[in-house]
Amino acid sequence: MDEPTKEQNRDELFWLFPVLLVVAIIAITIFINSGNFKSSTAAAIPADLQGAEVADLIQGGNPVIIPEIGEDDGIRTVDQLSQLLQEELYQSEEEPVGEGTYEESTVPGPGLTMVIHSDSAEEGNRDIYVLDETGYEPIRLTTWDSSESFPAITSDGSRVYFVGDRDDDPNNPNPFAKNTEIYMIDMELFGTDTYAGPVRLTYNNETDYGVSVSADGSRMVYMSATKENPDNPVMMLADGDANNGIIIADTLLKNAVPKISGDGNYVVYNCILDGEYDIYLYDVREEITINLTNSDIPEYFPTINYDGSIILYEKLLGGTPQAED
Repeated sequence: MDEPTKEQNRDELFWLFPVLLVVAIIAITIFINSGNFKSSTAAAIPADLQGAEVADLIQGGNPVIIPEIGEDDGIRTVDQLSQLLQEELYQSEEEPVGEGTYEESTVPGPGLTMVIHSDSAEEGNRDIYVLDETGYEPIRLTTWDSSESFPAITSDGSRVYFVGDRDDDPNNPNPFAKNTEIYMIDMELFGTDTYAGPVRLTYNNETDYGVSVSADGSRMVYMSATKENPDNPVMMLADGDANNGIIIADTLLKNAVPKISGDGNYVVYNCILDGEYDIYLYDVREEITINLTNSDIPEYFPTINYDGSIILYEKLLGGTPQAED
């Protein structure tokens, strides 16, 4: 066999060089993508959800993960609940002093202090109160001539958060188009000479509501909607001072009231993303959204414990309510 000529060797090297260059580029790309760089669409699905369906649904720029649904749908019959109801575990011997409607109470954990909003001092004008678990002798925290709502408190009771419309036009008759903002009360200063009133945390021309804070106050979640389009709010996750906010959900969030876990790692909320009210969970660390319930019966207003291991929510056993109900 004849020896290859030098010209043939040069031709082979000429074609080998671009092939090696392409291989090198591919290797570098794989290395970068497997490193610390995150995808612009979503984080990786955790190992325990690898078998789950990733739907075409999107929340906050991330696809929604739908785990496989088991036979247990969490429904309890009236007969199953009757024993719990008969025990009357939370009935007190005496009624707390005072009148008015106490709503939206928030109890931190651990701790015995809770915050509520009530119109007990002035009918139709809700203010923020703090009290212990017995409900006796509530302490009024706000006296502004406006309505405050959505109270939240840190586990040590040092900070109270709420939503108020005190900076909006007092003649604005539409409660869903008010310029409501988030405020914080420093309970360590409250009642002292240095206390100057609630600190305003959000400054925008939108309707902020539904604030919920982690146990140490380092993270908060809340809803925000424009006055022009109040039925299409977004869900914001931010630091405890409302800075560095990001949108974690932005689609079909009417009537959503989010709750953040005590450790600040999970957010639960209800949403009609797939046509019916279901419960969703946002994992702050993994930056993923998971559909927790997927039934034909609406689920509403979830709340979550400190480490995210227990979630409670309302389930409308009778189906979707009609306008006249």
